[in-house]
Amino acid sequence: MSSAIHLIFGDDEFRVTSTAKEVISGVISPEEQTLGLEIVDAKADTVDGASGKLDQAFESLQTPGFMGSDKVVWLRDAGFLADTVVGRSETVKTKVNELAALIKQGLLPGQHLVVTAPKVDKRYSFYKTCKQYGSIQEFSIPDRSYQADQQAAAFLRTVIPEKGLKMPRDVLLAFVERVGTDSRQLLGELDKLDLFLGDRREVKPEDIRAITCSSREAIVWDLTDAVGNRHLARSLEMIRQLSFQKQSPIGLVMMMGSRIRELMIYREAINRRWLVRRKNQSGKSAVAWGDVPPEAETMFKEWLTRDPRSTHPFRVGLLAKQANLFSTKELEHCHREIVAAHESLVSTAVPGPLVLELLIVRMLA
Repeated sequence: MSSAIHLIFGDDEFRVTSTAKEVISGVISPEEQTLGLEIVDAKADTVDGASGKLDQAFESLQTPGFMGSDKVVWLRDAGFLADTVVGRSETVKTKVNELAALIKQGLLPGQHLVVTAPKVDKRYSFYKTCKQYGSIQEFSIPDRSYQADQQAAAFLRTVIPEKGLKMPRDVLLAFVERVGTDSRQLLGELDKLDLFLGDRREVKPEDIRAITCSSREAIVWDLTDAVGNRHLARSLEMIRQLSFQKQSPIGLVMMMGSRIRELMIYREAINRRWLVRRKNQSGKSAVAWGDVPPEAETMFKEWLTRDPRSTHPFRVGLLAKQANLFSTKELEHCHREIVAAHESLVSTAVPGPLVLELLIVRMLA
């Protein structure tokens, strides 16, 4: 029974889909899928639409395979399994529960059910039934950015050797930071790198900058890095690109404010010699946190949302380098300008892109 039911879900759409295809190919070969695979595209925005898709799945599961052969029914992209308006409908709930009852009763001999979904409410009986009578695989991107980065890096470490590429750890982290955490996007950009390098197999930082595309989230990080590195022209270019993409001006001001506050902490740490240069595990000299006085311990643990000493060493070096480009007075000036820009955005009719460009100029010119 357990090998006949497969629930695969998560917001990492590529891994959900590719895993489903692997499961299906393990049951029936690609050559036999023309007759042995029935796909029910379950994406539906209405109660009637979802009900119709579930009826179609029931009908498929109650029809034997061609000449008694194995058959797979793929209920694909079933968004109504989550706690949504459609998913909460009593009509849809009833039909989903009927599908769960069919799983408990047992499918026809040779029948297999594969269900994929972006989200599944684990409180519902359907999830519990699949867990009891079948197999469940979840591929979700963590909400916390550092966890999502770690998961993306772990995924890359499994696929990079398959392409015969070599990517040092710092380059891999830079690749994730630029491209994002979506598996499909990561693989697409990795394929571009593979073609770009030709016979050369080791990926360098300049290769990533030359050939890979930034996700919208990565472009925001590019903006904060450009501000941190005091690159006026690059910062203005990023502001115009993000404004064209309809990014929220207030959101961008808040992101820049967050970076300036980080740099103020690092500037103070450098002034007070809490940040020191020492050799890392590979024997190279790197900036790292040293001993701090009790008052700083209290500030890091109680006043800040995140202790800066828990930051990855690579990022510590990046932020320390940026903080060295500003004096304490210059960072205080940037902070005042950000507060003024925020007030202007919420209290005046000045267009957001203009406020942002003036902010950049006032901070970096």
